[in-house]
Amino acid sequence: MSALAWEAPVSVIVSSGKQKAVKGPAEAVGCLEREWPIADGVFLREAKKVCSAALEHECTASEARDAFEMASLEALLARR
Repeated sequence: MSALAWEAPVSVIVSSGKQKAVKGPAEAVGCLEREWPIADGVFLREAKKVCSAALEHECTASEARDAFEMASLEALLARR
């Protein structure tokens, strides 16, 4: 796996209720699979796919960050 990093981390609230700064696609995949506050969602599934693709150099780290940000917004709205 690659050590891709984003220019700026994405701050999310994980299932434990704690804030976490996610710094790249590899960390994002782990967070989405083990710490995500919702079990399913359109943007969650897309973020898993795109972040994994970034690790295989099939898309850019920026695209992965955008997908992860959308999943974080989806999770935030679902928790309200």
